[in-house]
Amino acid sequence: MNPKAARPLALPGQTIAMETHCGKIFITINHDPLTGLPVEVFCRFGKAGGCGSAIMDGLTRMISYGLRSGMEPTQIIRGLSGISCHHGAKTCMNALAEAVQQAIME
Repeated sequence: MNPKAARPLALPGQTIAMETHCGKIFITINHDPLTGLPVEVFCRFGKAGGCGSAIMDGLTRMISYGLRSGMEPTQIIRGLSGISCHHGAKTCMNALAEAVQQAIME
């Protein structure tokens, strides 16, 4: 993996609202203006706070670090797709994978 690239002052992106077992989450994916590839990901729960929100914040920071270091977005999709919990398959991890899939297809 390459050293993490510096983040520009502004990046184009999109925010996607998704329903999960954890409630509504808002996933923001910002893109490199030259390549169109995702370079950072943020996720916020509709209701702030809690352990799940903290875990997702840490996960998206690591994903963003990986993307800015050369990780392929498809690795995020492969790694997070299919993760389920005691409520079923409609998890925030699956939603994050779906949002990244949507972002790279546009």
